[in-house]
Amino acid sequence: MAGSQLLRRSVLRALDFVFILRPTVVVGMWVFFFAGAALAARATGVRLSPLLPDGRLLLGFASMTAVLGGGCLLNQITDVETDRVNEKLFFLPRGIVSMRAAWIELAVVWLAAAALAVPMSGGFRLVLAASLLLNVTYSAPPVRAKSQYPWDMVWNGLGFGFVSAAAGWASVATLQPTVVAPGLVYAVAVAGVTASTTVLDVEGDRAQGLQTTAAVLGARAASVLTLVLVGAAGVAGGLLRDPLGFFGPLASLPLLVRAHVTRERSHRIIANQVMVAVFAVVAAARVPYLLLLLALVYFGSRGYYKARFNFSYPGAGTQ
Repeated sequence: MAGSQLLRRSVLRALDFVFILRPTVVVGMWVFFFAGAALAARATGVRLSPLLPDGRLLLGFASMTAVLGGGCLLNQITDVETDRVNEKLFFLPRGIVSMRAAWIELAVVWLAAAALAVPMSGGFRLVLAASLLLNVTYSAPPVRAKSQYPWDMVWNGLGFGFVSAAAGWASVATLQPTVVAPGLVYAVAVAGVTASTTVLDVEGDRAQGLQTTAAVLGARAASVLTLVLVGAAGVAGGLLRDPLGFFGPLASLPLLVRAHVTRERSHRIIANQVMVAVFAVVAAARVPYLLLLLALVYFGSRGYYKARFNFSYPGAGTQ
């Protein structure tokens, strides 16, 4: 009995270092990464296996995942004091993972990202470097884009939407200008979701002196901006005949309108979640294994957070 308890604690302790990288956030990048790979396949004739990613795509996927996971970790390192006050993202504030261990893990995952990118093309390495730069400047001073309107939206849009799609493309084919238009559509859609998430955090952001979109514009204006950006992305996706750019934004637009009208927090969270879910389902039409990866993160997270902290995450109504 004691041995099994010790093993359980050891496993959960090891998983702390996985989940501090916030896989539930990283999966947003996966959607656009594989969408970019599908765009390259359609434009260049490269074949994508529906069952498993090939070697290059797998390397690109792992490298980008390490970069963004490290970015999520850096975000927690730089925000440890505000997270302690707000009682959120408690790995560092509660000392579950020490600051020293966090810095070491950050170095390890970013070195791993660089090592994984060595066999890749120069185009991919360039995109990876852009992703790393965005991740650093998003959280760390002096730029700290996450707390500065409109750069909070721009950085998220470029990082999750545009750069991720370009990385997926560059993992399977030579980069071409063809990726720019759909990549920008994805970026605008993600920027809209970012504006929506700042509405949820507006009071806390103002209390901390953060100049996020909703903190600067006000919750109602940021909500209107969300509708404009998401609607524009959907229209542009339709004009490009890009299923991901069209269905992802427009499927959530009625729910975002409802959230704007009712001002209910739960309605806004659900609208944001629906957009992400629709993006995932549409992207998985070309790469079905994406759904398996997303399911692994979802159910793995549910099991980990229940066993470690005795609450359910992620789930409906949780950010």
